[in-house]
Amino acid sequence: MKKAEKMTDVMLIKAFSEVGRNNYEVAIIPLWGDWLKRSLETTDLLEILNVESFSGYIARKEHGISFLLCRTAKVPFYEKWLDENELAFLDAREEEIEQLCRHFDCIKSDALIVHLDGMANYEAFEDIKFRTVDFDLKLIQEILTSKN
Repeated sequence: MKKAEKMTDVMLIKAFSEVGRNNYEVAIIPLWGDWLKRSLETTDLLEILNVESFSGYIARKEHGISFLLCRTAKVPFYEKWLDENELAFLDAREEEIEQLCRHFDCIKSDALIVHLDGMANYEAFEDIKFRTVDFDLKLIQEILTSKN
């Protein structure tokens, strides 16, 4: 597993709790399997329902990503992949992601929140609320659609 210079099938993104980013929270978003199909269904639903007049976003139950929490004072190795950025793409196999999730405290996501402008974030709730930084879902969808 290593940081990639271009977009790959695994996204590492900073996450925060309600009190900040105290435990080097990140989310691992595997873009393989039916991730693209499900995310396109969500953005289509956003347009069909004309959510703009309601709340400006749609929340969809989504348990496909993992929030990782580091419970030691030591900076975890994955922080170097982010540098000062909010997200990074990784060259990683599914087994490597599973091993990473077993090594750190791991919380499964509860919802994907998609806004009208195409920005999105994931949320998880376990004793405390966790949220990823916003990312450009529409752009990722366009890139993945053009690759397929």
